[in-house]
Amino acid sequence: MGAGRSRRLAPALATGCLLLAACSSPTHPATSSTGGPHLPSGSTSSTAAPPYQSGTTLPAARTTGAMRVYATVPLSIGNGQVASAESPDGAVFVAPLTLAAGAAAPVVWVVDGDGPPAVAETLTAGVDALAADQANLYVANLTGVTAYTRRTGNQSGQWALPATATSSSPGQDPEAMSASDGQVLVSVSTGNAVSVYRINPQSPAAPQLVVQGLSAAFGPNGSVVYERTDHHLVALSASGATTVGPTLADAPNGLGGGVQYVNAVAGGDVWVSEPAGQGLDASFSTFDLSTLHSVGTFAGTANEQIVGTTGGVLALDAPYNTSVCPDANPSSECIVRLSPTGTLSDGSPAGATLQLLGPDPAVIAPDPSNTALEVERLS
Repeated sequence: MGAGRSRRLAPALATGCLLLAACSSPTHPATSSTGGPHLPSGSTSSTAAPPYQSGTTLPAARTTGAMRVYATVPLSIGNGQVASAESPDGAVFVAPLTLAAGAAAPVVWVVDGDGPPAVAETLTAGVDALAADQANLYVANLTGVTAYTRRTGNQSGQWALPATATSSSPGQDPEAMSASDGQVLVSVSTGNAVSVYRINPQSPAAPQLVVQGLSAAFGPNGSVVYERTDHHLVALSASGATTVGPTLADAPNGLGGGVQYVNAVAGGDVWVSEPAGQGLDASFSTFDLSTLHSVGTFAGTANEQIVGTTGGVLALDAPYNTSVCPDANPSSECIVRLSPTGTLSDGSPAGATLQLLGPDPAVIAPDPSNTALEVERLS
């Protein structure tokens, strides 16, 4: 590992088929939105409004042309860092991120379609990452991972992460989580390394360590793409099959650049970033997910969010470019379509957006007053 290297994880957005452009939003029968408070034995939740399975059929996301906001849902969350997740049926979950020991226990809010937000869970511990599948909501924090049944809101499982994987020290918290195909994946960073654990939601068995590397992102069907400690790009399937790709750059330039990181898996490709340093520009390389063969290399910006959605691969915090995003101003972020060779198109201003979600495109953004947050649905 080169001196001065800083670890980097994919953004904590990986939920259900969040990283899969091929995911689709199924049509769901309407479900009752009634349900009272509950406090099942052993639950860490004091209030909920089950069921919070999606009862809304979302509009199909357009696959050409600029994305547009068709619904805005205000949240009772102050402007700041949050954990968020979207389930395969389009329900969006948001909670304030745990930032320090002793912070107030958060509420996890759920937005079904363009309806008003509801309290999914009121927790007695913090939140570091969220994930959701058709059956469960998953909450990760320093105590481990807890599952809540979306149909009832009751706690349905709890798994402790290894003591060496969690700590009250910075940089040792769960940072991202994914739920798909009956599996839950949790990434935990420790210094310059990342560890990924797999959980079987149907079993009380302890989380299984499946990956230790330098950066990682969740792929489809319970797979993980990561940078091995020898800097090779590696894809690990849920069945344990391994594909080894090229060696990633590891030549720190003293300014935070010169090192490649696995950024995301979206649209059948692996997206690897290489910050130039100073938190500004970055270059990106893409690799075919099935073979890890090179697809393209192009310029971008540091901390760019890349997400596979039902409308295609979208990017947030793309380069300010009036030809791509004509209604933007220099301080705007844009949502753009992004090809695996770096072509930007169909830009739409997104303001000071915090997080881009999928599979049904949505963003978490500050409201007009810049004091609270809102969910903006896109199509």
